[in-house]
Amino acid sequence: MEKQLKQSLGIDVSKLNLSLSLGFLSERLVKEFKSHPDVSNDEPGYRELLKWLKKSVDSTVDLLIVMEATGVYHQGIAHYLHDKGYAVCVMQSGRVKRYAQSLDQRSKTDALDSRMLSMLGLERSIRLWQPPSKELQQLKALSRERSSLLKDRTIETNRQGAISSSVYSNAKALKRHKNRLKLLECQIALIEKEMQELISKNEVLKQKIGFLMSIPGISFISAATVIGETLGFESIVNAKQLASYAGYDIVLRESGNFKGKTRISKRGNSHIRAALHMPSMTCVRCNPTLKQFYNRLKPNKAKPLVALIAVQRKLLILMYTLWKNEEVYDAGFETKKQQKHKALAAQDNNLINQLVS
Repeated sequence: MEKQLKQSLGIDVSKLNLSLSLGFLSERLVKEFKSHPDVSNDEPGYRELLKWLKKSVDSTVDLLIVMEATGVYHQGIAHYLHDKGYAVCVMQSGRVKRYAQSLDQRSKTDALDSRMLSMLGLERSIRLWQPPSKELQQLKALSRERSSLLKDRTIETNRQGAISSSVYSNAKALKRHKNRLKLLECQIALIEKEMQELISKNEVLKQKIGFLMSIPGISFISAATVIGETLGFESIVNAKQLASYAGYDIVLRESGNFKGKTRISKRGNSHIRAALHMPSMTCVRCNPTLKQFYNRLKPNKAKPLVALIAVQRKLLILMYTLWKNEEVYDAGFETKKQQKHKALAAQDNNLINQLVS
């Protein structure tokens, strides 16, 4: 039997089922695939998957399991397989979509998607997935719940204003709306308190949140929301990937003489963009680095909002840098960096002059 170089299991995840495709890469660089009927996305389905894997895989070759991040539906199988000792890769949907577009495949089914994920595991070098800590998962859940309640509060506030301004306003209906609004305010306050307590119990997380809060304009809620939504930047390896994850990557539309509008893609985490909107407005007033950056961009943009979005992107990357390097914000960093570059340039000029003379 021909020796296998790599083997990869692609799992297309839906709410109820898992579509499976097991791929092998031989020494002749030929790919072969085995399929299996869909299994249920629950404990019995996971056990059935394990039985099939033990019969089908080559125990002498490492197995890579690839799946796409699909909200919460992939979490069960990802944690189950990781706990069993398998190497699991959870891919962001944007990267999977770009890879699928590179294939000569016009149809789209669950079976084809699982085969495509298996092929991706055979062809590419992929970073392994590690389960985030329970604190970060709870922080993300609380952040999402708070975001939902904020939207509900806005709706109730608008409804209350409409009823009170109406000629035929109903006093009892207005009272009910006020009670609902008061309940929402109370629940939002409780969630924020719970977020504070959750982080205060973890010294490492508390310290790292402090690094982000050292940035002028960043509050505890803003920092906690960004950390919760990125799960501590667990799957982020560089600033470019982070910008794409949050939907701040730039989209150009140009062809020949046609010059379309340049904008951000917004194909990312909208919760992060919402969490950074108000902090960015504060930063352009009180943050010395970002204020200078905003004032330099604003005159060149048709709308001030474009420059403000650029500030949000820069602010997010700054938070990522402080988190990874475990450093406190330094307002004079840019100035020191420029002075260092000038000093190095002066040394180079002196060296060149000495060599010439």
